[in-house]
This record gives sequence, structure tokens and C-alpha cells, in this order.
Amino acid sequence: MKQNRISWTFLALFLMIAPAWAQGEEEVFNAITGDRLVEILQSQGFAASLTVDRHGDPLVLAEAGGVHFQVITYGCNGAANPSCSRLQMVSQMRLPNGATEADIAMMNAYNQRFLFGRAYLDAYGQATVDYSINLNQGISEDNLIDNLNIWTHVLFQFVNGLGWSVSS
Repeated sequence: MKQNRISWTFLALFLMIAPAWAQGEEEVFNAITGDRLVEILQSQGFAASLTVDRHGDPLVLAEAGGVHFQVITYGCNGAANPSCSRLQMVSQMRLPNGATEADIAMMNAYNQRFLFGRAYLDAYGQATVDYSINLNQGISEDNLIDNLNIWTHVLFQFVNGLGWSVSS
């Protein structure tokens, strides 16, 4: 009788989780190829194309709302079609009058106010904003897409903070 109860318990548990299996498992990334990253970006409405950086790692050139950015890859496995475990979205903007005190104050205020992304002047004096994603221990496709949406928000907040007009 005790074994029957255990069998019924396992059957009931299986019936509770079976619908989730029937819907299919969501893809989880520990690393991602440049091709797959471009597919996901394009599926979310970004303009995106794949190239390679000076190390031969995937580099995605992309655009959202008229603002250009790059997705730089790190932790790549060196294969012919490398998978990479870390991503960094970066957008650099040339300031027509150089970096003013107001621009620097805006970047400092941005860094203090917002949780995601970081703003700074790069080595060439360009206004720069970036956002990093670590895939190393696994990230679902939905979570990756959510991070891309956060990046878009970061990017637009930054560009609008510079006094340029961008709409999503």
C-alpha cells in the first residue's frame, strides 16, 4: 500500500509539470554565436549585422531608434563560429563642441541616478554609454531579450540626457 501511495504521488507530480514540458523548453545560453545574437536582435526590431573584431571574435553593428551601437563579445571559445559568454553594448557619440562641463555633469548624474549602464568620456573625448551582460552561468532567451530592452532604455536615457532627441 505504501508503494502505491508513492507511485500516485509521482504520477500526480508528473501531471503537474507535464504541461510545462509540452510547451517546450526555452533556450538557455551559456554563450552565444554572433549569428544567433543578430537573429535575436533583428527579431526585436533592431537593425543588426555581423562582422568580426581585430581578434576574430564576433562584433555586431546595430541600431535602435536611429542611434548606432556595437555589441562587443568577450569570452569567446575560438571556434570557427565562436560562441561568446559575455556581451557589452557600447555607443559612442562625438560631441560637436567637445565635452562641456554640462556634458560631464550629465554623465555623472546619469551614473548616480540609473542602476543599469554607465556613462563616461572615452579616450577620444566621445560621450560613451555601455551595458554588459554575462551569459556564463546561463541566461534564458527571454532574459536576454529583457536585457536588450533595458539597454535600449539606457541608450535613449543617455542620448536624451545629452540634449539630443531620440524616440523609441
